[in-house]
Amino acid sequence: MHDADNDRGMPAGALETSPLAVGIVGISIPVSLLALAAVTESVVALVFAVLAMLAVGAATLAFVFRLAADPPELEGTAVPGE
Repeated sequence: MHDADNDRGMPAGALETSPLAVGIVGISIPVSLLALAAVTESVVALVFAVLAMLAVGAATLAFVFRLAADPPELEGTAVPGE
């Protein structure tokens, strides 16, 4: 059976908590830029907030694809239990 604790070389529990940490950081960047745009009434800050939202969305999508991907299978390795 595959050992889930050693998946991708991450510490125990990191696979479950990393999406939360990435989500918090990813959401805080555009929100802080939107707050800056509201306080300073700057169109430039608003444009940066929209660009940051798109960049964070793309990074989050890539991160989810990485988490959902199957680990590569090595040819010629013995499967435990067979």
